[in-house]
Amino acid sequence: MDEMIYKWINFGILAAAITYLIGKFMVPVLRARASAIGKDLEDSKATVASANARVNQLTSRLGNFDGEIQEVRERSLAERVVEARRIAAQTEELMAKLAAQRETEISNATQVAQAQLRSFTAAKAIDIAEARLRQQQSPELVQAFIADLKNQGAR
Repeated sequence: MDEMIYKWINFGILAAAITYLIGKFMVPVLRARASAIGKDLEDSKATVASANARVNQLTSRLGNFDGEIQEVRERSLAERVVEARRIAAQTEELMAKLAAQRETEISNATQVAQAQLRSFTAAKAIDIAEARLRQQQSPELVQAFIADLKNQGAR
């Protein structure tokens, strides 16, 4: 039985030594590890909170996204209307310029045609007058009359 007591005493001493060594060396390591895990948990909570805030912000922006799209559509529609009016005004202005230019060209062509007609009529009148005078008068008188008519026609 003495032997059994010595075994229990040995066991107690060994258990006390192991407990002392564990307490001396393992407890600080475990505390440091627990502290690191606690810090990691706090960092994770902060990261989750930051991510949640970002998600809320993006959700808020997405909620406003339809409104922003509608606003952009309305703005672009208004700009299209303004641009269409501007183009219509430019088109009207160009059409008015073309009409004025066409009228000017027609007027100029009419004046040229009238001048050519007067010239042609005068030349024919001279020819007819020359022919009649030849029939009725002497050649010298006819030449003088023709020269006079030509001088008047050239003016």
